[in-house]
Amino acid sequence: MKKCKPTLVKKHLLLLMVMMLGFSLSAQTADQIISQHLENSGGIKNWKNLNSIIMKGDALLSLEQSFPIVIYHKRPYQKKVVFIVNGKEMLNEGYDGKNGWTYNEISGKNEIVKSYQPDSFEDDLLDYSKKGFTADYTGKDNSGSQECYKVELTKNVNHTTYCFSTKDYSLLWEENKDEKMFYQDYKKFGGLDFATKIVGQPKKGGEYVLRFSSIQINPVISDKEFKF
Repeated sequence: MKKCKPTLVKKHLLLLMVMMLGFSLSAQTADQIISQHLENSGGIKNWKNLNSIIMKGDALLSLEQSFPIVIYHKRPYQKKVVFIVNGKEMLNEGYDGKNGWTYNEISGKNEIVKSYQPDSFEDDLLDYSKKGFTADYTGKDNSGSQECYKVELTKNVNHTTYCFSTKDYSLLWEENKDEKMFYQDYKKFGGLDFATKIVGQPKKGGEYVLRFSSIQINPVISDKEFKF
């Protein structure tokens, strides 16, 4: 029986070690990027202490449609998004903890949305592994004139790609099966960084722009706000 040359064995072992190291660095890099993003944007502890938020601004839905918008969020998960039309609130989207709601122009009333799928109050990036997500670093990309790190977060059929700036780890854009969202003009509110301009591009077509002028951190929000 032929004996393997020592140099050949060493080459195989070296190749195996390089491959294992590559897999390890990839997983570690994804976690490091996410952690650095959370720390740079206000700190993991502060993000976990965020229990409610009110965001006010304007929504540009098309070249001819622009409305003031107010968004309410509260733990564990209650949500209310309203447009101000002719001085009155019109419900765009709401969740009372059990059911999703929206305004029906035909009936002139708020009605339950049977197919409504609520998202979580906090970002999936926060404690992503405890929530059952896996994170993979997939390389660098360019978002306009800015270079970014691409990280993919996966859980079952849920799959989202995030792109973080290579300069300061701010989130430049994210993309899922439904839309791609670009985050711009970051400002600090209550010690946390928020994009004051969000450009959404749904996969079905079209584009919308949200601009926020006011963001309140941990305001007292009555449960009555979520009774639709």
